[in-house]
Amino acid sequence: MSLFYTRSRFSLRLALNLLCLLAVLSGCAMPLAPAYDKAVSEALNAANTEAMTLFASLSLGVQKQDFPSRAEQYAQVIGKLDALAISANARPVPKNAVTDKVNAVLDKTLPATVESSDTRLPSVVAIRKIAETVIKMRDTDIKQGLTAYEVIAFKQQASIYFDQAITYENFLQR
Repeated sequence: MSLFYTRSRFSLRLALNLLCLLAVLSGCAMPLAPAYDKAVSEALNAANTEAMTLFASLSLGVQKQDFPSRAEQYAQVIGKLDALAISANARPVPKNAVTDKVNAVLDKTLPATVESSDTRLPSVVAIRKIAETVIKMRDTDIKQGLTAYEVIAFKQQASIYFDQAITYENFLQR
């Protein structure tokens, strides 16, 4: 019975220590994300408008032989998305003791860790995925043209990523 008592006491002490740690961490005003950048947010909204305009212009489907008339529009959208990903990723991410400690613990148990200053921000990942989607759509257009259903599928995928990126950037504003 004393072994059970010792284990339950240890478990209780561990639980209390974890609760204290959580209380301390939740009270910290330690930044874990980059500062809001109005220029990035505005560029993201402009890229969203331009991409949705591209999708709208293709919404009825297009023939591959007409691709040269669309090439410049694709290039503009892809170029803006690539530039935006670079700008958004260039913001400094605060380095802090919390992520360093989490990384130290995770390094012992897991191959992947919580990244700190070299992190790939959620909005940057989403912006790169949008660019990949538009590139795949362009390549499909070159190869075979696009049906209306293919355009809908590409648009839905890009819309999901735009939603993620815009939501993250708007969250940074708070």
